[in-house]
Parts: sequence; C-alpha cells; structure tokens
Amino acid sequence: MPFAASTLPSERLKPGQTFQQLKISEAGVAGTNSNADGDNYKPWAGDVELGLVLSSGNTESTAVRANAELQHEMKDFRNKYLIQTLFQRNSQFDQENNTKTSNTTGQRLNLVGQSNYKFHRSEFSIFGRGAYLNDRFGAFREQASIAAGSAMRLYEEGDSYWDIETGPGFAHQETSDGDRSTGIIWYAATNLDYQLNEHNSFRQSLEWSVSLDGKNSSWLSRSAFTSQVSGQLSMRLGFIVKYDSNPGEFRSKTDTETSATLVYSF
Repeated sequence: MPFAASTLPSERLKPGQTFQQLKISEAGVAGTNSNADGDNYKPWAGDVELGLVLSSGNTESTAVRANAELQHEMKDFRNKYLIQTLFQRNSQFDQENNTKTSNTTGQRLNLVGQSNYKFHRSEFSIFGRGAYLNDRFGAFREQASIAAGSAMRLYEEGDSYWDIETGPGFAHQETSDGDRSTGIIWYAATNLDYQLNEHNSFRQSLEWSVSLDGKNSSWLSRSAFTSQVSGQLSMRLGFIVKYDSNPGEFRSKTDTETSATLVYSF
C-alpha cells in the first residue's frame, strides 16, 4: 500500500494533545474525553500550596512554606516548573537579661525547570533540565545541576500518568563549610501522578543524581496525598526524604520533611 494511502493520519498532535489521546481519537472514541481532540485543552495546569505555622508566648516562631508546580502542555513540548520555598524565624525571651532574641532558623529556595520535546506519534521524548537549591542551614549551601537525556511516558489515563527519564549532566555544589566541587553526574527520575478517585490523588517522584567522579551522590523522594476540600481547594499531606552520600563532617546524610498544606489547583 502506498504511504499516501495508508491508514495513518497525516496531521500532527494538536496543541495540548498527547500521543495516547491521539490514539483514542483515531479509535473513534474521542467524544469520551473532552481533551482527546485537543480542542478544549488547558495549556497551563498546576497547583500552589501554602503552609503557615505561628506560635506566641515565651517562644515566638513563624514558619512559612510555599510551593508552586506548573505544567505547560503544547503540541511539541511539555514544560514543567517547580518553585519551593521555606522560611522560619524564632524569637525567645531571656528573663535574666530581660531581652528578646530573634534568629532565622530556616531559609530554603529550590527552583527546577524542565522542557521535553515530544516525538511525533510516540511516548518517547528528549528533555533538558536545570535545578538550583539554596539552603542557608542545610548540609549544602548551594546545589545546582543541568541534565539532558531521553524520557518515556509509560502510562497515561485521564489525569493519571507515569514518566521515566534519564541522562548525563553536570553538578556544582558548595557545602556549609564552603567546600566547592563540580563534576559529571548521571541523572534518573520517575514521576507518578495517580488519580485515586474524583476527590483524591497520590503523587510520587524519585530522583537520583549519581556522581561519576566519586563526589557527592544524592537521591530525593517526594510523596504527596491530596484530598479535595471544596472546589479548587485541597489539603495535602507531604513527606520528603533527601539523601546525600557525602554531606561533610558532622552532618547527617538523610534529611526528612513532613508537611500539611492548603493547595489551590487550576
């Protein structure tokens, strides 16, 4: 059969349409999914979460945790952006000196940007990724990395999906003691976002950054359970584990964080 007369459609993916949605459309059941034909897609999606803890009395403290995760789905590209912030300050009254001291005890900023180029009629893509972490009171004052490689969407159904990606890169870091290092890494990650039911979802991401020249290697796990409260507002329980193989002398290799936050989704 000549190529021009084959059953493969000639048009490319429409804006916001994934390869799985294209296959649904070709099967003639596009009407069961409002986004399957790409006509009613939302180019931007994501959520913003906020956690706030205030205490007063003999010890006063303020802790603010604000995160934003955005996705921009286009015809050829899928872009992701992650912003995470933490600020904590404690004040304590000294009765002997009749003074109040105030100190910052937590200050962290984490930025991640990634773009995937989606191959036509395929679950495969290639990606470029950049990440930057500034943690004033962590084992590493700064950690920055860039990586590029291949990715694949293993599963997609409705709002649920499972991605894997891997590739080489470079990393730069500075410990709390001021020691700096730069080296080659191998990056790998998997991201699962699963819609349990109409009102509840589970998200799990795992990232590995393996040093290829014997310097610090790390892995990061983010787990989150989100439950819809009303409309676009939800509550989220989160648990983060970060491991560094060489954080420096007198520093713990593993950091954990448990949170409960209010989330606005769009």
